Amino acid sequence: MTDLIIVGASGFGREVLQMVRDINAIHESYNVLGFIDDNLNALDNFECGGVKVLGKISDWKPIADERYALAIAAPKIKEKVVTKLLSQGCEFETIFHPSSVVKDFTSIGEGVIFFARVGVSVNVEIGNFVFLNSDVGVGHDAKIGDFCTVMPKCNISGATVLGRCVNVGAMAATLPGVKAGDYSTIGMNSAVIRNVEAGATVMGVPAKRIL
Repeated sequence: MTDLIIVGASGFGREVLQMVRDINAIHESYNVLGFIDDNLNALDNFECGGVKVLGKISDWKPIADERYALAIAAPKIKEKVVTKLLSQGCEFETIFHPSSVVKDFTSIGEGVIFFARVGVSVNVEIGNFVFLNSDVGVGHDAKIGDFCTVMPKCNISGATVLGRCVNVGAMAATLPGVKAGDYSTIGMNSAVIRNVEAGATVMGVPAKRIL
């Protein structure tokens, strides 16, 4: 089995722990050693199903043969934490829930997390440290950049392009071929029918810029 440390002990971290247990129920794949998290004051005596916080992200020193599962949703924070841990020599695991489906001719990067019932079509490019939450659908020829987070029940239509660190709220949908620039945010329940500028926040049906 692979020794695994979960980076982040928030609700998202506990969801990743549950997903790992779902995987282990089918095939014993991971030995979860614990969480690491910088917010130790708030997590004093934290424990989830016998799994405890081992220390801080900021001063963590990896040990040989450990692998890491990134469980931080906010794209910009993900980027910062990963940069730190990669510089320390940490190696990240890509983890798919057993119910997720990925079709042919799709490329997937490092540190990717697919939650339950994710469906990815053909010819899709998924970058590093991308999170696709439960019931997300990704259409053919879509491109999802590094550190993107797509929350539950989103529909990323065919040929959509999400740049680096794009945050997509729950139940949002994109028109085929739409592009969302780097560090942009798409609000929950939004329908994106035109391109989104880099750094912009859009929301609504149809989605309009609000920030």
